[in-house]
Amino acid sequence: MSTGEEKAVVLEGQGISAVSLTARIPEFWKTSPKLWFIQAEAVLSPQKMSDESKYQVVITKLSKDVIEQVTEILINPPEKQKFETLKQRLISIYQESEDRQLKKLIGEMELGEQKPSQLLRKMQDLARGKVSNETLAVLWQNHLPSAVRGVLAVADSKELDTLASIADKVAETLTPVQGIASIQNKTETSNCEDRMIAEIQKLSDKLNEMNTRTRGSWRRGNYKRFRSRSNSRNRGRGRTPDHPNWLCHYHFRYRQRASKCIPPCNWKEGGTKKAEEN
Repeated sequence: MSTGEEKAVVLEGQGISAVSLTARIPEFWKTSPKLWFIQAEAVLSPQKMSDESKYQVVITKLSKDVIEQVTEILINPPEKQKFETLKQRLISIYQESEDRQLKKLIGEMELGEQKPSQLLRKMQDLARGKVSNETLAVLWQNHLPSAVRGVLAVADSKELDTLASIADKVAETLTPVQGIASIQNKTETSNCEDRMIAEIQKLSDKLNEMNTRTRGSWRRGNYKRFRSRSNSRNRGRGRTPDHPNWLCHYHFRYRQRASKCIPPCNWKEGGTKKAEEN
């Protein structure tokens, strides 16, 4: 009879109670095979099931990749202790070695979002029989926030369970404070950015105002110089010949260097021309 047929016979014999029983057992845990068998046996043992029945129930909880690792046993199962044989094979395949567990304990544990007591339980499982409680306490506390470590340092008890309970309570009180501090930091950062933007805008406005004033001054200065030169050129030339300060073309342009003169020119040699004074 094949494995599938044997399983069908077992389930059919047990009826609805067998289906309900297997539903209480989760899928096989590859990361924690020992713990999985502890839970599975807690469900199976009170039922007074035969070795064959327990063996079949375990098979129903194995995924395809796990079955591929125990194909030899499933094809040629032993005559006796099928359940125990399958159990030991799965544990030997998936249970981490002691060296791997020790490395994980020392260098790969993190508190994350879990409680300090939850982290301690995981570390205790990895440290079982490998390190002392004193060493475990040091390793565990190194993963806790500094405020929690400070409280544990002055605690009266050195029992790990008691320290774990204290650490949980301290961590719970820290969470809201940390959240408020985070919000305050974000608010302060936002306010600082607003102030910087305002200051930059003020500087920009001042620069624009200075540029506007500079351009206005330059235009007014150029205009005054232009008017001064224009007035100087036209002071005598703009008048009619019958004006007492009228200058001819030659004296208006060349002044004392003029070699010709056209009457009625009012240029006077050796003195300042009255037309220039006006």
